[in-house]
Formats: sequence, structure tokens, C-alpha cells
Amino acid sequence: MDNKLVKNFGTWFGLGEMKKAPGTFGTLGGIPIFIFLNYIRQFFSNSMMYNSFYFVFLMTFFAFAVYISDICEREIYKRKDPQEVVIDEVLGFLTTLFLINPVGLKQNIIAILLGFVIFRILDITKVGPIDKSQAIGNGIGVVLDDFLAGMIGNFIMVSIWTVMF
Repeated sequence: MDNKLVKNFGTWFGLGEMKKAPGTFGTLGGIPIFIFLNYIRQFFSNSMMYNSFYFVFLMTFFAFAVYISDICEREIYKRKDPQEVVIDEVLGFLTTLFLINPVGLKQNIIAILLGFVIFRILDITKVGPIDKSQAIGNGIGVVLDDFLAGMIGNFIMVSIWTVMF
């Protein structure tokens, strides 16, 4: 894959190159994907099939993000976990929203805002195993910490969502 294309994916089309808070802007880059995924939910006959599709999407995106992050670390930025690489924030945000199936504009806005806040808090604080996972090489550490933050965020999100709706 061409390094320019890799850089575009890694920085999520330039969001990671923002001077301040590139991780926050990278997380915002996940919102259109979540909206699209939520839109195509209507084409599935039931929520279990959709959730299975979303899971496969997340696992594929995880592998793609590791691949992109590895090339960014080794060839483009030539340093460990460059802050410009935010494809992992997109994955973490989408993971936080896994199993959340909002209906209507109001629920979508609530899901996006709540998921964003929960994920950013976990991504910034890096509690528990999240921080230690960054030590793994080959792009996995770049992605794994955000994926773990997303998994913990998903548990919190599902717990809140179940009570709210």
C-alpha cells in the first residue's frame, strides 16, 4: 500500500495532524462511521444479525488499524505510537458504541455524546491494563490500548444504555 494512503488512514484523513488534541479530533472521525453503521442496521432482519455484522466489522477494522499503525510507526513517523496516528481512536470509539442500537435522532445524539465522553476519559486516563498494553510492538500496542478503552467503555455504555432506554 502506498505510504501516502497509509498516512491518510493513520491520521484519519488529517484529523491526527491537528496541532492540539489530535486524539480528540481522531475520535470525532468515528462519528460518520457510526452513523453509517446505524443507518445500515435497517437492512438486517434483527438486531442479533446486525450486532454480528458490527462485531465482524470491528475485528476487521482492528486488523486494518494494526496494519496501518505498524507502517506508520516503522516507515512514516519512525517512532513509537506517534500522536498523529488516530485510526486507533476511531476504532476505540466504535468499540465503545458496540451493542448500542439507538433509535431516532435523540437516541443517536445521546449515544454519540455519551460514547465520546466515556471513551475519551478512558483513553486519556488509561486505567488498569490499558496503559500496559501500549508496550506491545508492531502496531498492536498503538491499537490495543484504544481497543481496550473501547471495550471497558462499551461495558459502561451498555450498563447506562440499559437503564436509560
